Amino acid sequence: MMNDKFQKNADIRFAEASDGAYPTELPDTDWFRTNIPCQYTCPAHTDVSNYIGLVAQGRFDEAYLLNRRDNVFPGILGRICARPCESTCRRGLIDKTIRICYLKRSSSDFRSDKFVPKRPPITRKEKIAIVGAGSAGLACARDLRIMGYRTVVFDMFPEPGGMLVGGIPIWRLPRDVVQNEIDEYMDALGVEIHLNTRVGKDVQVTDLLKNFDAVFLAPGCQLPSKLGIPGENLKGFEYGLSWLEKINFHHPEHATVGKRVVVIGAGFTASDCARSSLRMGSERVYIAYRRTQLEAPMDETEMEEMEYENIDFLWLVSPVEVLGDGNGKVTAIKMIRNKLGEPDAKGRRSPRPVPGSEFIIPCDVVLAATGQSSDVNFFPKELGVRVLKNGNVWRDPDSWMTSVPRLFAGGDYTEGARNIISAVADGHKVANGIHEFLTGDRPPRRRSNHEVLEVWRRTLDYEKLDRQPMPTLPLENRWGQDMRRNLEIEVELGFTREMAMKEATRCLQCAYNILIDADLCILCAACVDVCPEKIIRLVPLSELMGVAGADQYQVDPALSEAQTLILDENECIRCGLCVVRCPTQAIKMARFVYSDPKDHWYVSEKGLSAPIPK
Repeated sequence: MMNDKFQKNADIRFAEASDGAYPTELPDTDWFRTNIPCQYTCPAHTDVSNYIGLVAQGRFDEAYLLNRRDNVFPGILGRICARPCESTCRRGLIDKTIRICYLKRSSSDFRSDKFVPKRPPITRKEKIAIVGAGSAGLACARDLRIMGYRTVVFDMFPEPGGMLVGGIPIWRLPRDVVQNEIDEYMDALGVEIHLNTRVGKDVQVTDLLKNFDAVFLAPGCQLPSKLGIPGENLKGFEYGLSWLEKINFHHPEHATVGKRVVVIGAGFTASDCARSSLRMGSERVYIAYRRTQLEAPMDETEMEEMEYENIDFLWLVSPVEVLGDGNGKVTAIKMIRNKLGEPDAKGRRSPRPVPGSEFIIPCDVVLAATGQSSDVNFFPKELGVRVLKNGNVWRDPDSWMTSVPRLFAGGDYTEGARNIISAVADGHKVANGIHEFLTGDRPPRRRSNHEVLEVWRRTLDYEKLDRQPMPTLPLENRWGQDMRRNLEIEVELGFTREMAMKEATRCLQCAYNILIDADLCILCAACVDVCPEKIIRLVPLSELMGVAGADQYQVDPALSEAQTLILDENECIRCGLCVVRCPTQAIKMARFVYSDPKDHWYVSEKGLSAPIPK
């Protein structure tokens, strides 16, 4: 529910003046949600603004609890999240975006203890089986335990975590962090996990359906995408994900090591393969990608780290053939240069080979990291699971149930290989879908409200603070003679407390909005004068037009020259000077809250005496 007083007298938000008129709109709940771009863009809708505000105050315990409520694994995601939130951060309009991901890690690094929760009681008779102890499976298991269900997870790996432990190197994600946020947390909640158990071999899906009230398939994408070129059977050619699994499960001696390595692909798996190769003693490592650097699916920070470690990049090239000697070992790879064609319907330009541009790169190892797909062969065809043409299992868009009653599916298994935070978000949704199916009750929906602040203070220089760099190990300390140490020593060291608080202070706090009470406003324009960014304007009603040029407002001709205040929310830096300056207190700073009614459990779980601060 919106604050009734301000809903009745909602101020008008505008974009840019066009032909003497201002495209404007009256904000509603959806508008305010999208106006917090970090939270809106996050697949799990993490309350970013709130936890960053807590970090800025040095309240790391509360920031961690708030994170864990929404994204389940703050210490893990604070190291390896794809951080879609940062690409939309409004601070980037001023200088550089907030280090949202690193601040998530800081909330974990500086919490006072492990926050082991009280085990929620089993209050429901239904049992749920979950196939896959990855991000989606564990997020779903966590939520269902909170709801009172018994949850049993089956996973083929020797450790829980899925891609978190199988596909991500220890030098990027230390295993003590994983152990705390997965092993200890899930055990404390009472989530049962059976490891080294391959569904389809050690246990059948049909048996799970007989013994459980619902089954959730979340095994992820484990089948590597093949290049489809000659030479993939040579010794020295491996698929990136299976190569990483050997290293990450402490068997690097079984992984192919070479002096000259070519990695095909430019995502995070490719980066992990390239950087891990250096730590295993490779002298020259190439990243080869069929498009340009601009299209590479990795962020700027990762690219900079790869350049710092002296990894070579080959852009606009595709593999043609892996070459070998008489002993069946890799000796080189033949590549062809590409040019980008015209944009397709999605605006993406497809690479096209340039005839006669082939060239050869001498190497002894080729690692293919071009993606993964789902394995749909571990359940019998007669079960009737519908599989789409792209190889993914079909699921209902709302309930997440497959074509088989009581059998649910989600995460990368149905959506294709993506990122960890998207899988976590899917786990939340599947848990709600299972609960609704079993009970007929729809899970509580999130509620919205505006909470008016009595006091609003900002650090005077917050808009001038520089972005904090992530401290990292010097190059000479990243690897030495001990290969196992090289593979396990963490590269990113994390912020200090002071750095975290300083970086958090840079946040513009987009969840806070200027609200104007029309009954109190006297149109004195004092707020217009004091605004440092000139985002408040006093204009005639006749100059307003709806968004996209629509004639949204009907103005009485007698009032056409009457004045009204309009705000440009995109440029507002939340300094609050207008609030202080207003002589009638018509302007208030209010925090938009979009919360889940079941959040109270997370508070009592931590043993806190008060709810998480607003």
